[in-house]
Amino acid sequence: MKDKLIRLLVCIAFAKAILSCQPSNSVEAEIAAIPVDVELIPFHKIFAEAEVEDLEQLKKDYPVFISTRVPDSVWMAKMTGKDSIQNILEAAVQNAEFDYTAIESEVEDVMKHVKYYFPDFQSTDIYTVISEVNYRQQIIPTKDQLIISIDTYLGKDHELYQGISNYQRNQLNREQLPADVAMEYARLFVPPTMDRTFLGSMVYFGKIHYLQSLFVPEAAGYHIFDYPPAKFDYTVENESQMWRYFIDKEMLYDTDSRLIPRFIAPAPFSKFYLEIDQQTPGGVGRYMGYRIVESFMQNNPVDLETMISLDAESLFNKSKYKPLQ
Repeated sequence: MKDKLIRLLVCIAFAKAILSCQPSNSVEAEIAAIPVDVELIPFHKIFAEAEVEDLEQLKKDYPVFISTRVPDSVWMAKMTGKDSIQNILEAAVQNAEFDYTAIESEVEDVMKHVKYYFPDFQSTDIYTVISEVNYRQQIIPTKDQLIISIDTYLGKDHELYQGISNYQRNQLNREQLPADVAMEYARLFVPPTMDRTFLGSMVYFGKIHYLQSLFVPEAAGYHIFDYPPAKFDYTVENESQMWRYFIDKEMLYDTDSRLIPRFIAPAPFSKFYLEIDQQTPGGVGRYMGYRIVESFMQNNPVDLETMISLDAESLFNKSKYKPLQ
């Protein structure tokens, strides 16, 4: 019992400090000094306060958000209170009382980290929009703006989310936002993989999560992987057993597409087809991929571009990865 307790405490300590690749204080000070000119523009407020006679100007000023392909009657209905869904969403966002200054500061900090690691990165202004709870596209980075669907951060227990699966609602919390921004920026730097093996998928997402962890170093591990906190702790505690399962079942170089929904894609839980399944988060393979990439970067003096370009098998072979005991 004592040994088990010690092991549990060690695993929990690792869970809290999972991002061991976090930059030093001196690096963080250098990042903080990077000049980034960013403004948060609450487009959802601008639209809510606009009158019908402002529609044409809005089309000119915000063509990304006021599409000319949508009939004017649709926009007018939203502006005059005749669209009940729009009314409910605007009220919910207003009642949430978001601190937009804090959001701007957090996102700006992510952008500074991105620019530190990828100097050619150009920061953009931030726009908040109401997306009718499009939780599959909460954050959209483009060349000219970063778009935040602010109605997808009302809190997982909000009444508007009752029809959404529990595991998907878990990501609809305000504190998840910086990690989500970092995740979407990280995706921009890791090209899609053509490797159809399970290892290829793990390493692909491992690269993304590794960059994400650099872009938002203060984020908790469960925010990085978008796991429920208890399930994240369980994953860390049982890393070696899960890895052993993958090895024993000879999964690493398996190209069976069914392994993706079992261990990579977001889901209520991962599918080992064992009694433990309900205790696991969906997509434990992404965590394993992160650990492999983290181990590679700790054991090989290479830059990020080299890591990103390396194929999964070579990266794994050079990673010297060993799961937590």
